[in-house]
Amino acid sequence: MKNTAEIKKENQRRIWEILRDGKAHTKQEVSFITRLSQATCNTILNEFEAEGQVRGDKRRSGEVGRSSVAYRLNRDFESFLCIGFELIKGRRSFFWRVKTAIGEVLDQGRTYREMITCRDIENKVEELKERFPNLQAIAMGTPSVADKGWIRHCDLPEFDNVPVVEILEERFHLPVHLENDMHYKVYGYYLKECRREDTVTILNYPGNVLPGMGTVVEGKVIKGWNQFAGMVGFLPYDVTREEQLKSLVPGAYLPFLAKGAASVIPLLNPRVIVLTGDLVEEGHAEQVRRYCEKTIPEEYLPEFVWVPDIEEYYFAGMFERAIEEKWRKK
Repeated sequence: MKNTAEIKKENQRRIWEILRDGKAHTKQEVSFITRLSQATCNTILNEFEAEGQVRGDKRRSGEVGRSSVAYRLNRDFESFLCIGFELIKGRRSFFWRVKTAIGEVLDQGRTYREMITCRDIENKVEELKERFPNLQAIAMGTPSVADKGWIRHCDLPEFDNVPVVEILEERFHLPVHLENDMHYKVYGYYLKECRREDTVTILNYPGNVLPGMGTVVEGKVIKGWNQFAGMVGFLPYDVTREEQLKSLVPGAYLPFLAKGAASVIPLLNPRVIVLTGDLVEEGHAEQVRRYCEKTIPEEYLPEFVWVPDIEEYYFAGMFERAIEEKWRKK
């Protein structure tokens, strides 16, 4: 049973979420949408205003009559950092985006390096924290297993066995959410493109690195016991890991994608499979479907969708997780 503090925090989150649309809402409107009492909404909105989280402006209805106060989130009160690194076509890079609570982009960028270490990430966070002292939480994406705050089996081996969450939280005193990049991507795609009850899977096949997969079932990302779920590069393809990596090139990778999709469908039964990655071309979706038809009844085949650029979904997933981390640590 929830205690009083937990109930209040839950109510605060519900009201705060209403205001994330960036529009102004009266206490009466917030009460109607959340189904909370006007007294509860009045108390919480007054507290938010006193803290500076929201701003209230008087709104008059018609020429005559009482005015009411409409509240909107204060864009200057807090910001959130999405940051990550990856290896694409043999090039290492790390990237970032700082956003307000209502999703406005305050800063973004990408830096390419021959070698990237955790210290590079730390230095970038330090720079951004100096520019945006109102940072509330960090979401970090990584092409690896994100095992309870540690990076394992990373495409960038210099990050292997690095306790990145502990390092960043100790240095910057901010909550940090670390997750496999595919989990962020599929969560962002689900939030933007899917119905609440959907099951959706993303299969990502970049060149010369192990592929990844992410699945959301009714809003829940399938991560497994230590976030290993989705590592389709470890499926038994009857070749060595080295041979598999050499085959993940244009003209040779397609059998691996087809087998990955055919393995996913009977286990997770997604409504949609999204195919992405720099190896994947538009016509490959139909070829994968034909391969899956050989073993899977047609009525259980998902919709196959090709998405050439998954970046916006990636940031959408990270942004949402950063916000969740803020409320989890609140």
